[in-house]
Amino acid sequence: MDQFDRASLAAAVLLAVCVNGTGAQAADGKTAEPLMTIEPAPSGPAGLASDKPPALRYGVLYADDKGHSHVQYCDLKNFIFKSYAPPAAPQYVGFPPGEVASIKYAVLPVGYVGTWHTAPGPQWVITLSGRWSVEATDGSVLEQGPGEVEFNADMGSTPQGPEKHVGHLTRQVGDVPNVQLIVSLKPQAGQAHDASPCQPARP
Repeated sequence: MDQFDRASLAAAVLLAVCVNGTGAQAADGKTAEPLMTIEPAPSGPAGLASDKPPALRYGVLYADDKGHSHVQYCDLKNFIFKSYAPPAAPQYVGFPPGEVASIKYAVLPVGYVGTWHTAPGPQWVITLSGRWSVEATDGSVLEQGPGEVEFNADMGSTPQGPEKHVGHLTRQVGDVPNVQLIVSLKPQAGQAHDASPCQPARP
């Protein structure tokens, strides 16, 4: 499978699980419990962490309760095996929390280095081609390439250190532009920011 195929597969899987909402309808018409949980995972490359049952590993950028930003790897789990569009054959389908607000493309040109900033809101970033990185205020760096997934949830970051860095610094990596698909989520009104790195869809 080439890089384009892996990126397309990752984008399709994440779009499917994001657009379909937070739960499923039970037989009695009531909303059932969410079909996917978010659990911590050890540091490691993003992508499919396991296939039977599947676990989708992703990078997350988040702010702790002191306003410092950090990077972490987490796993999306609890897929169910069902037909996504009957009578199609069954496949693994998952439903992470969060409601999609918008879907955009972004291109970081070769040599791009941004300025320190926080994410405008909770958002998934799926790398389609090229490479990019984010540096957190604690100095940790998350770099990703085609087919990898990252969640931005550092909205609670505050100025840190003598340079007053806030949030993260984005860089394009390598000799080709970086192309991203960004899936922004709607903030949930009345819900406090959750600094847990593996609860990114609950801003």
